[in-house]
Amino acid sequence: MTRKLFLLAGTFLSLTVLFSFSYKAANFSGTWNLDESASELGQFGARAAASKIVIEQSTDAFKMVRSVNGFDGSSADVTENYTVGKQAENAGMMNIKKTGTLSWDGEQSFKIDFDLKMEFQGNSFEMKGSEKWEISTDGKTLTLSNHLTTPQGDIDTKAVYKKG
Repeated sequence: MTRKLFLLAGTFLSLTVLFSFSYKAANFSGTWNLDESASELGQFGARAAASKIVIEQSTDAFKMVRSVNGFDGSSADVTENYTVGKQAENAGMMNIKKTGTLSWDGEQSFKIDFDLKMEFQGNSFEMKGSEKWEISTDGKTLTLSNHLTTPQGDIDTKAVYKKG
């Protein structure tokens, strides 16, 4: 009986090790274009999401270039760089500093927990938020769910992108 139990435990351990090495996260690399009709962007509409995102992904690093429109009518490409599990600081439009950490959230998704610091009309603001990036199993649709806690309340949006 002890021998069978030992053999069963050894088999289970071997399978666990085998499957842990076979984990392969999805590849988010490519150009992604906003599908506004499939998105839930709230009162700000398309101004609440990047019109295009270009992602370069390596084993544990991401570079994202978001084409964004400011509320004042300006537009710019904002670049963010992350290494999985390490805190990163990125600059945004209008003197915004975004400090965040990217972590895997399954094979088809990752999340970024972040703090935003900004100055506007002589006042400083700090907000917390999270983004969940999820790619479809066929690799053609990217869904970006964003949660932001502001002094005026929480804001939740969902932007859907199609691979370009």
